[in-house]
Amino acid sequence: MSETAGHGGSAGRHGLILFSIAFATFMVNVDSYIVNISLPTISAYFKAGTAAVSWVVMSYQLTVTGLLLVFGTLGDRIGIKRLFMVGYGLFTVSSLLCALSPTLGWLVTGRALQGIGASVLYALTPAMVPKFLPAEMRGTAFGTLATVAALGITLGTPLGGLITGLLSWHWAFLINLPIGIAAMLVCRNVLPDDQPVASGGRIPAFDYAGSALSFAGLLALIMVLSRLNSDGIGSPFIIAALSVCLVSGSAFVLWERHTAHPLLDYSLFRSRSFNLGNLANFLCLSFLAGHNFIIPFYLMVIKGLPPQKAGTVFLLYSLVYMGVGPVAGRLTRRISPRTLCTAALGFGVVVALGFSVLLRSDGMGAVYGYFVGMALVMATFIPANNTLVMGIAPPGKQGLVAGSFRMIGRVGMTFGICLFQALFAWSASQHGPLHLEAMKGIERAHLLDSFSTVYLAGGLIFAIGAAGSLLAREQQVQ
Repeated sequence: MSETAGHGGSAGRHGLILFSIAFATFMVNVDSYIVNISLPTISAYFKAGTAAVSWVVMSYQLTVTGLLLVFGTLGDRIGIKRLFMVGYGLFTVSSLLCALSPTLGWLVTGRALQGIGASVLYALTPAMVPKFLPAEMRGTAFGTLATVAALGITLGTPLGGLITGLLSWHWAFLINLPIGIAAMLVCRNVLPDDQPVASGGRIPAFDYAGSALSFAGLLALIMVLSRLNSDGIGSPFIIAALSVCLVSGSAFVLWERHTAHPLLDYSLFRSRSFNLGNLANFLCLSFLAGHNFIIPFYLMVIKGLPPQKAGTVFLLYSLVYMGVGPVAGRLTRRISPRTLCTAALGFGVVVALGFSVLLRSDGMGAVYGYFVGMALVMATFIPANNTLVMGIAPPGKQGLVAGSFRMIGRVGMTFGICLFQALFAWSASQHGPLHLEAMKGIERAHLLDSFSTVYLAGGLIFAIGAAGSLLAREQQVQ
């Protein structure tokens, strides 16, 4: 039962709680994209190269992903509302640091701190739905979260371009100050005060060693995945990062099995439903991120669209997603979330395999049909899978489950980009980084075969995910 039941929460109060949770999701996703379009301006402002400026984005993504498990567990120990407020505060203050940065190094540092605040918000939002909202609202709430996430992604890039063009890149960060302060005031007044997991009136000790090991391992893993295709498996950097990942990961597992207050509860992984739900999430987000990476090249090289027109195609996906997401969320009250997940990923197999054949056709009809199909798949699967996995979480461990769930999904997104890039490069016999000019030198028929290969693999990814969802049982971990 939701804790709000004990607070006598009304429908209006539940609506405000959902708004507070959803707005955090929106902010995290907007700030993942709002800066990207400002990078050329930032590069000129600091007289820095593209490799150095890319860390404005990388530092944010790395801290967001690397700390999800830490903050998910910490929320259970000190109270989710308390940590959520701290996350909002850090996100807001670090936005000011970014805006006032005198050097690129300061900006990268500010973005890393902003990523820490964003990681708190991103880790805790799935846990807040079952903790603060009644059971009958959860499907709708997860559908709303999925919708506002899509809205944040959709608006991030155009909003950043508008702000940078009319004002300056500094205002892409300054805009967070009044919004962040207002959001904190709303959260303080509407979120229920939750009690941390305590023993004998004391908050359990926190696993600092496990936190450091998990962060180091995840950071190294993401660096390996993000640079494997460009650097090659034999490069000194990849070897060093892979070594750090393996050593840190092994040490983390050994430590967690013997420490008195583990960061990760291994009893969760005895649940087949937990494992299969996370596997389906990993695979689905792998496909989504890989698709988002590879499809712009198809639109610009094969269809000959300029960047601005290629970007408008993505609006079709987002509009359908935002329309279907809340409906799919409400369906979880009538239809088993496992059934919805399985049906969505099964349909994803049809969409991916169909596009692997139809992408050779002339015109844009197949492209539009594919984007609509993808939006239906994701808008149905994501809220249903959130409901399924978070429904497994035992009382007092919602934050831990949410943090690990989000972390696995973010790692899956990085994996998907690397997989799709590697498959395309292998199929096209392309050596070196994937970029437009290199692709323009490849024969069109060969290019089409390469894109087809990528989406055939995508169909297999969806098929494995559908099988995992089918085998998952909706049963809470004891």
